Amino acid sequence: METLLEPINFDNYQQVRQEAYQALREAILTGRLESGTRLVERKIARQLGVSRTPVREAIRKLELEGLVEHQPRRGVVVARMSSREAFEVYSIRAVLEGLAARLAAEHINLAQLRKLNEVVGAMERACESDDHERFQELHVEFNETIWTAAESPRLHQMIHNLRDYIVGFTKIGYSVPGRLRAATREHREILEALSKGDGDKAERLARQHIENSRHAYFVQLALRDQKNTII
Repeated sequence: METLLEPINFDNYQQVRQEAYQALREAILTGRLESGTRLVERKIARQLGVSRTPVREAIRKLELEGLVEHQPRRGVVVARMSSREAFEVYSIRAVLEGLAARLAAEHINLAQLRKLNEVVGAMERACESDDHERFQELHVEFNETIWTAAESPRLHQMIHNLRDYIVGFTKIGYSVPGRLRAATREHREILEALSKGDGDKAERLARQHIENSRHAYFVQLALRDQKNTII
């Protein structure tokens, strides 16, 4: 396993255990640890700079979540999320983020609108330079600004619980040729609806954006499967 995890620097064991779990979970959901990757306790512990015990506990917790699984003669590997599970996450996102966009249109202030305009402008530049990593960072910033503008802490928390999935899914979907440019345009359209205080349109555009993202995600997975089959 190549070095994909950063060392953890904590003295408290409870913190070490939680951080080991979070580090592995994030690496899996963002695609740094791809499905089928073997999780070797010794190697992971060395990369994180911790003992094997918190790593073993983290893997056990991830297994309960269905993110890793035991395979005969291979040991523990990163599981692949089923199409049904991924579709469910996208469906939930569409409802929650659509509502957030509607509420944001009602409550957003000038400072937040200026922030979104700066972010979308930076997105357009990242798209032109084909800088996927920067685009991902801006995507998170755009979403966070809208969720905050919605002024609904409970809704914000519900969406935030899906954040790791959102980051991982968009990373896969944005690798589809042409998707980055289309997504840039979609973010600009959502911003325009928010600027006009049009909650109906903002919600519709946000939900359509997620539907387009869902389509791109499954297209990319199909392309990967086809490539693996050919190989």
